[in-house]
Amino acid sequence: MRARQLTRWQKASALVPMTLLVGAWGAALTNSGLATAGESSSPDAVPDVPSSAFEQPASVQETPGIDPRAGAAGALSTLSTNGIPSAALYAYRRAETLLSKADQDCQLPWNLVAAIGRVESNHGRSNGNALSADGLAEPGIYGEPLDGRNGRARITDSDSGKLDKDTVYDRAVGPMQFIPTTWSNVGVDSDNDGKKNPQDIDDAATAAGIYLCAGSGDLSTDKGARAAVKRYNHSDSYVDLVMQISAAYAAGDFSQSPNGTSTASVITSQSFDQTLTPKQRDKAKQNEGKTSGGSTGGSTGGSTGGSTGGSTGGSTGGSTGGSTGGSTGGSTGGSTGGSTGGTTTTKPLDPIVDVVDLATARIRCTATVSLNPLNTHKERYDQCVYDLTH
Repeated sequence: MRARQLTRWQKASALVPMTLLVGAWGAALTNSGLATAGESSSPDAVPDVPSSAFEQPASVQETPGIDPRAGAAGALSTLSTNGIPSAALYAYRRAETLLSKADQDCQLPWNLVAAIGRVESNHGRSNGNALSADGLAEPGIYGEPLDGRNGRARITDSDSGKLDKDTVYDRAVGPMQFIPTTWSNVGVDSDNDGKKNPQDIDDAATAAGIYLCAGSGDLSTDKGARAAVKRYNHSDSYVDLVMQISAAYAAGDFSQSPNGTSTASVITSQSFDQTLTPKQRDKAKQNEGKTSGGSTGGSTGGSTGGSTGGSTGGSTGGSTGGSTGGSTGGSTGGSTGGSTGGTTTTKPLDPIVDVVDLATARIRCTATVSLNPLNTHKERYDQCVYDLTH
């Protein structure tokens, strides 16, 4: 007999049957080859979502996937260049599809799940991790021990270290940074690989969708989405950042990046470093302007002086003299002109400002290779990073 789609007030509050059914329906989609959110599925496999919202947060860390130097502003300004790995993008859209069948009232948008993934782990790429083609965060994402220090929550070990490899305190795990106790309630095998794995972006994204949709509320509205995200992480600043990123993703401000690469939204210029005071950032901005002017003056002066000296020496000395005079005049003029043109700034260059570091190179190269064929991404990405950092 076909299952009947229930309204929210009729839904059972038992969570275990729901997670089992999500896994079963995920298996049906996997076997039939999920391609778009519009594909139909058997109503017999539609899972249920708890009618009561969770009180325990899914994540208790502030913004672990956001580089502190970039801050919220830096993260928002680099959404497109930072990119979303293909495996993560698929997982977020899959979560939307699964939950649209599980709870039509919820209206969970993929971009809301993606925004949480960005803030929690930079789409599975924080702490030197990268997403495999199968969606696994490798070597594995583990948060700080929740030992009550430095403003962290204090949660003693609840899983005997099975998920977080810590037998003293709990740690947030995986791309969506679930604490073990919450994962034990919402963890699901979304991709039918036989494991409920918080390090698997497919499982984690669907579990996040289950958590967000539990209870009542339309997540396609600002009010409903904010309330759900506030339950996920009890921080107002966290909610604000997630909502801003979600809106940007919904508007198309994102790009798809290759799997297997680790990157981060890092702003290396000191004038944007959010760990510095406003006064320090203003001073860094002034120094950057001076450095740019000195470089231009030196280049122009050297070119002009070299050209003039070489031309004069060549004209005066004839063929042989021109060669000698041109060389001498060019060298002297170039040296003198470069020195004169560059005297507007004698301040030594700041290596943090003037050197393209690895993080900056990764950001630039991710955007560059995304325009090329997928099978060339890895080779072009590696070469691009090498060229910019050597």
